[in-house]
Amino acid sequence: MPHAVGLLTATRPKGDRSPHMPRGTPRTPRQDIPSSTSRQSSSRNVTAIGTGIIMMDLMGSRLNFTYTVQTVTPDGQWADYINGTWTGLLGQLVRREKDLTFNNVGILHDRLKVVDFSIPLKTDAFSAALEVPSPPPRWHAVFYPFTTITWIALAATCIITTLFFHLLIFKDSSVVYNHKADVVSTLVWMVCALLRQSVTRIPSSPGTHPFLVCWWLVSLVLAASFVSNIIAYITVPAAPKKIKTMKELADSKHRLYMGDYGSFVPEYMATSPDPVYRRLSQKLNLIENYNELGLYVLGNDGAFIESTEYIEYALGQWHTDMYYVEENMYPHQIAWVYQKGTPWIATFNWYLESMIESGLAGRWRAEEITKYRKAQGRLVTRGTSTGDSRRPLSLEDLQSAFYILGLGVMLSTVTLGTEFAAKKRLLIC
Repeated sequence: MPHAVGLLTATRPKGDRSPHMPRGTPRTPRQDIPSSTSRQSSSRNVTAIGTGIIMMDLMGSRLNFTYTVQTVTPDGQWADYINGTWTGLLGQLVRREKDLTFNNVGILHDRLKVVDFSIPLKTDAFSAALEVPSPPPRWHAVFYPFTTITWIALAATCIITTLFFHLLIFKDSSVVYNHKADVVSTLVWMVCALLRQSVTRIPSSPGTHPFLVCWWLVSLVLAASFVSNIIAYITVPAAPKKIKTMKELADSKHRLYMGDYGSFVPEYMATSPDPVYRRLSQKLNLIENYNELGLYVLGNDGAFIESTEYIEYALGQWHTDMYYVEENMYPHQIAWVYQKGTPWIATFNWYLESMIESGLAGRWRAEEITKYRKAQGRLVTRGTSTGDSRRPLSLEDLQSAFYILGLGVMLSTVTLGTEFAAKKRLLIC
């Protein structure tokens, strides 16, 4: 089961004829907000945990009723409609085996036909959680300051300006070179400005002066931009690239996984008019054993699709660094669910509304999640760190410079060998 569903049953005290509560035994599934501790109450006979339990205990003490807990649905499903039959939580309500559920059940149009809902308690949505990718290798620092398009444009600019400048000085190259002018030497002379290397002489031709002034200004801007960005990249840890939209997730190599517990999401994705959702549906794999989802996601480039609220629970379980895709799917309102025609919905709604508007429900939920996170060693701290973030540069930070030096040595060796081979051939001839 994906959410460790708890089903609770409540009985009204003997002799109670209060109009606020029905005759018989209200029975409910609990809302699974994980916690490191379990709350015991005289209003029920089974240990259970979660915000919904706290709210039921409070209402039970005020309305004088008790309830018991069922930990899992008989069919192991959630609330799906299969072959004309409702399964899971809603199936038990439709068959009047239980009186209400306060697990995470969304308000959907087809469900409104067979059950009654309380007032909306909160808004939830489905999203995808992925393992945080490893940061790029530190030697990428030499390429990081500019995008690929910028590097291509820079290379093209160097080639064009070199050819143009070579035509300007071709006839009178003695002021620039100590030997016969060639295009490669002109390129080296032009790149000196980009590498912040000074030149001792400039051409005497007046037409070259405005061109060189513009080129040197451009080189100053490019060099300053490159140096400032590479300093920032080396000294500040690089953030790994994360998927932010469902389209990026559909275009990625990640496989999608979801527990096969009767959620409406797989069907909605498969029949969606949005082509992105249909593409995601083609990558979706339903897993029977919900506890094995971590094996498919962690270290296997998988993405875990679930409600955003439950993903918080899963992240704590798996003890790994994961993140949410910013774009959500199918936002919906969460409510408690009752049998169709339940007469005491208005009474429960009054208490639910009071706990929500007073902020108690939100506070209880935050406390329960904090306790669970602390128990799992995954407590997230808020606020700006006051520690010293400075660090000395390591060899890994500067390895790109040594790679460039090694590349230069290799190219020089190949060039030298080519020259020797050419001279030897001329001597033989």
